[in-house]
Amino acid sequence: MATRDRIYFARRAAEEQELASAASDPQAAETHRQLQRAYLERASVGDRTPGPSVIPDPQLHEGA
Repeated sequence: MATRDRIYFARRAAEEQELASAASDPQAAETHRQLQRAYLERASVGDRTPGPSVIPDPQLHEGA
């Protein structure tokens, strides 16, 4: 993931934190906190690429 994308997600997380703090509705505040966590995770680990559908068995490839 590009550095600019990580910066974007970090900024969005900060915005969601501010919105959560300012929210008067508890449900809205919780939603903003959930969004903040999602943005923070995205900023820290980046995009998750789908793994292989089948994990190869290394023992099958030892003798090859």
